This record gives sequence, structure tokens and C-alpha cells, in this order.
Amino acid sequence: MSWRELRTTVIAISCIIQNSRNGVCMRQLFPGLILLFILLLASHSVSIAQSPKFVAGGAASVSAVAIDDCPLLHSSQMWSTDTEQLWQRVQALLKKSRSDTSLIVKLNLYATSSERLAVFEADILERFPDTRRPAVCAVVTPLPNRTEVALDFVAAGKTTSSDVKRGVKVIRADKDVARILPEGKRIYISGQAARDENLRNATQKTLEGLLDTLKFLNREAEDVVAIKVFLTKMHDGEYVQQAVTEIFGRGNEPPVVFVQWQSSKSVPVEIELIGWGGAADQQQEVVEYLTPPNLSASPVFSRVCRINHGKSIYLSGLSAFNADANQHVVDTFGLLENTLALVESSSQYLVKATYYVTDGEISSSLGQYRPKVYNPKRPPAASKATVPIIGSQRQRFLMDMIAVPARDTMMP
Repeated sequence: MSWRELRTTVIAISCIIQNSRNGVCMRQLFPGLILLFILLLASHSVSIAQSPKFVAGGAASVSAVAIDDCPLLHSSQMWSTDTEQLWQRVQALLKKSRSDTSLIVKLNLYATSSERLAVFEADILERFPDTRRPAVCAVVTPLPNRTEVALDFVAAGKTTSSDVKRGVKVIRADKDVARILPEGKRIYISGQAARDENLRNATQKTLEGLLDTLKFLNREAEDVVAIKVFLTKMHDGEYVQQAVTEIFGRGNEPPVVFVQWQSSKSVPVEIELIGWGGAADQQQEVVEYLTPPNLSASPVFSRVCRINHGKSIYLSGLSAFNADANQHVVDTFGLLENTLALVESSSQYLVKATYYVTDGEISSSLGQYRPKVYNPKRPPAASKATVPIIGSQRQRFLMDMIAVPARDTMMP
């Protein structure tokens, strides 16, 4: 309950007491008092979804969305051949979670060609007011079951005070699934990849490694909110799903997102993970950059980033066009800094990065430039995926980022 709500309640009760002194029978006023106390208790047990702050960059589309620490619904990847049908499924899943499309803070869009992606992205964005569009990252990738378009999303939701004690909550609408990341600590684990030419075995070993990382954070499989899978052959995704079921148990699988990437035979899959870290801790640093003892540290990415309290900032996919590979990377990071400045953040407060590159030249330029940008003690958790085509504009380089404000007291 806010101070304003508390003040209003106190004034209302004072008025009732004053009326009783003026001769009104307390027996008549007693039901009103009971109702006020019920509302008071309800306000403690039910948290209304926080209102996202949408910030536009230089283009017409929204560049960033900031959201207070509140329940965040993470959906599985939803595939279709029809955009309208797909959107109806999105609405159904949101309704099940007591949310709606106005509370979507991040949309990840996928299509099988750059031309199809351009049409799909335009269609989806038309469904939002210009000033309240979610952050969007759009990528070209093959999709399963002969589908042409897909998406997954993050949306603010509502919760009760008991939800935090129960932990991650599962939402289902027909075959679509989502999990709600409760208020509190948010965990981002960088992509991990076990070496094994057998995709199912590689997936199983990778998931076991991710769960070991969760144990390092004193969390369990039940705290997994979503996983993102980069695999070399999309049509083999069923083997990944089989391994997910084997590790988590049938009916307990977390939402899964698939993107096809290019990799060696010995590394057919890489998986990154989002998890819940428990109740928020205001006494800790806003973000911790952590390395489990069984993994090596890197100056350009953290094995784990944990937001301990405060806001999250979702950025739209960022890419600055330039024919020169080095300048393409430099300009894109410049665009990143400009966008972060709009939400009172900086590259020193990034928590999650996914880099999409199309060729070795761009990948090399990225590798050379990251040490110039990041503080080696606090780089974001990250994954890098090499893909033949990135987006509707056929970019060579795209960054997908999550950040926090430079100071948690900012952005009221």
C-alpha cells in the first residue's frame, strides 16, 4: 500500500469515528469499517503490475522500456504461419496471467526470411500505440514444423504476497506455456555449451552444467524461468526438447526459445538461462557479476549476472549500418551508449547481452572492441551467435541487451 492510499484509508476511518461521535449509530457504521479493513488487507496481498516506462530513441520505434521490480512473465517461443492467430495466442496467455498487451516490455520476433520478418515486425508493431511500443529484437532463423513466424515475450504481471514464497509460477494456455519471474532477484546465466557431437547428449550435459551454476547461487531447477537454445539444425529441435524433458521432468519443462546458429560439429548447441534468485536484498549491490568456481572468468562477459533489487531496462535490438566491419561495431556500441543515456544507464550497468554476427570479420571486430567498452570486473552475461542473416535489413551485427539504471534511485 502506498502512503497516499494509507493516508486515504486513515482519513476515511477518522470520518467514520467522527460520525459516530455525532450520534450516528456505530452498529450502522461497523460494516463500513469491516470493508475498509478488508480493502486494507487486500492492498497488502495483491500487487498491481507496475507501469512500464517507454522511451523512444532517434527512430520512431521505442528503443528501451524500464520496469520496476515486479512479476515478469516469460513466454515460450510460439510458432505459426498466421500472424493474427499467433497474436490471439499471445493474448490468451497474457489473460491467463492477469496481464495484457499494454504490459509487454520485450518482444523477440523471428521469421524464416528477411522479407517475411519485415512484414511480420510491421504487423506486430501496428498493434501498439507509437508511444507505448515494447522493446523489439527481430532475427531471421529457420523455424520448426514448416512455420514462418514466431515470437516470445516478456510482460509485467500481477502477483500476491504469497507468490514470492511459492516462487516461479507456471502459466498455460492450451499448448503455450510461460513462467512468471516473481519480484526479487533476477539471474542471467551466460550461454554454456558442452562438447558432444550427439545433440541430445550435448543438450543434457549443457543443462546439467547450467543447473550446477544455479546450485552455486543456492537455487534449484524450480527457479528456472526460461532457457534460450542456439542449435545448428532447427529440425533437430525435438532432441533438445527430449533432453529438456529428461532433465526437468515431463510437465515441468521451462519455456524454451530456439534460434539456429552456425557452429562446429563438436558444439551443436549452446543454452543460456534466466532464473529467479529469491527475495530482493536492498543491502546488496544492485548487480553482482559472478563466476562459479568450476568456470573461468572473462574480461568481456560474466558467467552470471544477478540483479539483487531495483528496475530492469529492456533495449530494442541495436545495429548501426556501416560497410566497414570495425566501424559497424564501433557505431553500434555508440548507438548503445546513446540509448542507455536515455534511460539514465551506461555500458557499465549492462546485465545481459546477445550478439548476433554474420561472419568472422564482424566477430573479430567485436572481440577486439569489447575490452575497450567493458569494465573487466562487470561485463554483462552474454552469448554470441553466428547466423547467415540477422534481420529484415540484413545487418551484419545486432546486439540484444538488458540493463539497469546507473543509480537505482533514478527514473521515478
